[in-house]
Amino acid sequence: MGGATGDGGAEKQRLDHLTGARCLASTWIVCGHFLPPLSPSALTPARHRGNVAVCFFILMSGFITQWVYAARIVEGNVVEIQRFYTRRIVRVVITTWVAMLLGLVVLLIQLKGALPNLWHLVRCFAFLETWVDPLDWCPNGQTWTVAALLPSWLLYPLTCGAIAAVEKRAGSAGLGMLAALLWLCSFGPELFLFWRQGGHLSNEQGIWSYVWPPAQLPDFALGCVCAALARRQRAQLPTSQPSSPNSVTSRASDSSIDGEAMSPACQQQRRWRVLPSLWFGLFADMSVAVIALLVIAVPPSDAPRADREVLFNHGLAPLLATFLYASSAEGGSGLVARLLRNDALVGLGEYSFEVYLFQYPLHEIFVALGDISGSYGMRNAEGTHNTNSSGFMAFFLTLWLFAGLYMEHVESRLVSC
Repeated sequence: MGGATGDGGAEKQRLDHLTGARCLASTWIVCGHFLPPLSPSALTPARHRGNVAVCFFILMSGFITQWVYAARIVEGNVVEIQRFYTRRIVRVVITTWVAMLLGLVVLLIQLKGALPNLWHLVRCFAFLETWVDPLDWCPNGQTWTVAALLPSWLLYPLTCGAIAAVEKRAGSAGLGMLAALLWLCSFGPELFLFWRQGGHLSNEQGIWSYVWPPAQLPDFALGCVCAALARRQRAQLPTSQPSSPNSVTSRASDSSIDGEAMSPACQQQRRWRVLPSLWFGLFADMSVAVIALLVIAVPPSDAPRADREVLFNHGLAPLLATFLYASSAEGGSGLVARLLRNDALVGLGEYSFEVYLFQYPLHEIFVALGDISGSYGMRNAEGTHNTNSSGFMAFFLTLWLFAGLYMEHVESRLVSC
């Protein structure tokens, strides 16, 4: 769930729309966890399907890792591999430990002095608990995502080499077949159990197919394959291909260069250069439209996070991958990508990882402050869900502020070390 940071300013600009998407995805997840339930509406099913946003984060982690590091890792340079591990893993692990410590403090307060199992805590901080028992949550439950991504990051040099070998041997067709195989590995077991059990999947089965680290390996690798395909597409474009849809439109409409009229052949060549951006943008927008339709229109299951809801863990990965590929292969083409490049979304998206990790402990701090002071209450009498909309907004704004301060003044120093 790292940032969309490239090797330079131009590389980063091509992925700005993905940074903006991270802002919306993290907001979706936080609202799904803590937004007070209101009267049912057309958007109610979407609120509880934040697992689609998590799937997007996993795919995007693989996509950005491949986009940024593949050219250096595939050469097998030991120094570059060590640098990858340092920049990509160490910062994330330290931030996760900080979030887990904050969650542990909150847990100790909630337990009123009782101590949780020591070996459970050791396994949590070693990112091993989700391998043993995904249902036994760590002090900060959201840290399971880092535990799930860690094997993918550690194995990335091998993944990168395998993708390069497939691309060299079979080209785009081979990469496409590899992408289909990876999705079958992640979604196939869920779909088979769903069919075998008469359209039923338990919450426990859903957690194992979601939180258990091996379950996320194929989605990360699928993101890597999409990046390889996008890079391949960019390499096939003419060197004068514009890098953004805005420049495509303006340059394609020019009929002269330096005051001289363009020949019909040159104008025809420019028109053909515009077409890939338009088609890829259309595919990217259509994939987002279909995702939105499925997330909103598919009726929710009677049991929360069970039955057909489990299928959303990996079921929409091809559509999410299509958006990543189609919107990035042409430098951020499509209406959705243009909207996501909004400066406000991109700026907040830089803090989405921290928002995701710190959401639980900060929310519980808000709950505790209300309970201790008696001035407000965040939850219903049973403590099952939030009921204070004003309290949620205060928490939500504080969460983004805290994430930004931590990123700018703490985590940024870890990156520079």
